[in-house]
Amino acid sequence: MSDNRRLRRIVLGAALAGLLAPLGLGGVTASGEPAGEPAGSPAPKPRTIITQDGEVDDMDSFIRFLYYANEFDLEGIVYSSSIFHWRGEDPDAPAGPTACGGWAGRGPCTEPWRWTGTEWVDEYIDRYEEIYPNLVRHADGYPTPDYLRSIYRIGNVDWSGDMSKDTEGSDLIKSVLIDDEPGPVYVQTWGGLNTLARALRSIELDHAGTPGWAALQEQISDKLVIYNILNQDNTLADYIRPTWPDVRIIDNQSQFWSFAYAWDRTVPGPDQHLLRGDYMLSNFLEGHGNLLERYRTYGDEKPVPGEDRDIRWTAESIAPGGQYEQYDRYDFISEGDSPAFLHLLDFNGLRAQENPTWGGWGGRFAEVGYGWLDTSDLNPFTGQNDRSYPQTRWVRAIQNDFAARADWGVSDFAAANHNPRARVPQGLDLTRKPGQPVVLTPRVTDPDGDAVTVDWWQYREAGTYPGTVELTTSPAGVTRFRVPADARPGQTIHLILEATDDGSPALTHYQRVIVTVR
Repeated sequence: MSDNRRLRRIVLGAALAGLLAPLGLGGVTASGEPAGEPAGSPAPKPRTIITQDGEVDDMDSFIRFLYYANEFDLEGIVYSSSIFHWRGEDPDAPAGPTACGGWAGRGPCTEPWRWTGTEWVDEYIDRYEEIYPNLVRHADGYPTPDYLRSIYRIGNVDWSGDMSKDTEGSDLIKSVLIDDEPGPVYVQTWGGLNTLARALRSIELDHAGTPGWAALQEQISDKLVIYNILNQDNTLADYIRPTWPDVRIIDNQSQFWSFAYAWDRTVPGPDQHLLRGDYMLSNFLEGHGNLLERYRTYGDEKPVPGEDRDIRWTAESIAPGGQYEQYDRYDFISEGDSPAFLHLLDFNGLRAQENPTWGGWGGRFAEVGYGWLDTSDLNPFTGQNDRSYPQTRWVRAIQNDFAARADWGVSDFAAANHNPRARVPQGLDLTRKPGQPVVLTPRVTDPDGDAVTVDWWQYREAGTYPGTVELTTSPAGVTRFRVPADARPGQTIHLILEATDDGSPALTHYQRVIVTVR
């Protein structure tokens, strides 16, 4: 724990409820809301479409996504291709042995390349159907299995970068982009961007040259936000950016690796056990239903049909002398695409969806001309600025939260843990002059009656004031500081309230307070 965070840990248990009630720190209504604070209207769920290419990490990300599907207004699940995976069944595909190869492969476009098929999505939805009755005991809003089936489409999959024709997948994306419902619409590109590119190209072909084209292009550019994981084909560079320059892109080019195949080189040592076999086995792989039975890990002997080059699942690959001998059986492989939807989660209180520069479970980003590009935070374990740390700083909360939802799939409400709730009655967006005090009094409740530990810390990189503030936190959880005298008008200071219960697994809820200097 770094010195500049100046944390003080306060346990707010049931024994303190009477003492803390006068301060607004205790008491739970029958609805689970903090006493004396009315429940607000829920924020609209983010509209989103998933596009994916069927790699093993897409499969694992899709499993995690299904446990969080209640948090989104999910408009589509679309199968796409990438430089890593394509179907290779179109005789009119580009010719030449390396036309689809790029740096990842050398197969011709007319032959399958690491093609895992399209049936696994249907199978996973069938397995989701088995746990669906249990999930809805714990939270509202989970989509029905039939709804998920109704929005699954095959997009442009015949070769890497294929945007040659309209497909069911591109038509679905097109219909959402031109509908009358408000945006933003977040298109998550877990694989190539080619099916999205085809949807945009189809809109262009239909409307370019008409009197309303400029207005329609502006409307769609304002509506669409792409969360891009890597650049997994050339369509972003060759078509989307040149033709649709005002479309905003959250461009995750490096942070995702820390939740992907490079996790053992980027996740801080004290948290690596959350991705090791013992944790994965006990929290996900054993006794958690048939959906998680499909979750792939190192050496688990669960082959991926069609994947003939990446053999991390074999026992031989992790044996001494094997390609992946540094891993043990059931170690985490990768969910490199999960940051795309983790960024959109609103229930955790981090408000990352409001502004990618603020940071959250899906990483933190700096503004660039076309949107946002991933950036770095100071890693307290190394003392260096680290492009992975905006993602890895949250790994403990992310893994524990998923473990709780894995329990939801097989447990009744009383047998599982649920997130505490934190509130800051002073408000989340404050303005103060230099030298003025800020006093924040949290209200914390827990639906399971667990004791809750409260931490306050400054997320310095998320704010625009470059210095640190001196937080003083009382035993009752009230924190205070003065806006520094050298703070300039318009600069912001971000404070994070962490409320973590003592349930199993321990779950966290946040509140982000932003103080703007005036």
